[in-house]
Amino acid sequence: MAYDFLQTTSALTASLSSLAAIFSGACAFLSYMLATKIRDELKSDERIIAGVPIHPDLCERAHSESVIQCTLFNKSKRKAFLSSVLAFDRKGGKIDVTWTDKVDPCGNPQDPCQLVGIVDSCPLFVRRNDGKAFDYARLAILHSFSSSPMTLIFDPLSGWEAD
Repeated sequence: MAYDFLQTTSALTASLSSLAAIFSGACAFLSYMLATKIRDELKSDERIIAGVPIHPDLCERAHSESVIQCTLFNKSKRKAFLSSVLAFDRKGGKIDVTWTDKVDPCGNPQDPCQLVGIVDSCPLFVRRNDGKAFDYARLAILHSFSSSPMTLIFDPLSGWEAD
């Protein structure tokens, strides 16, 4: 009798342990799904929006044409970081540029660095190192909110059509 009772009790214990393990696994999976959903909702506002790129108003017009300015807006409550700005011409060739968040009245970059923080908004200045005028540029801006670059096109003639 005691042997039958022990055998029944151990089988019941094994069954309850299996059910507890299945329930624990289901709870862990649901917890993971909830954490993923919360993380995605928090990251949904991590976006940087760029204004229209233009030539800034500098003290000399010739200096303005070798500089592109645009304003970047951070929609997130977290600080974003710009880590790289690359410029390309119409044919896809790389243009050697210096970028920063402030320039002097002649368009020379002040304190150029390889990291600029954006809390709410920040101006971005991109200057050609060869001093030539920008007539077209595709800017690839790498930032901390995404692994793929944000692309901006500067084309002052895009609104004009030939007859």
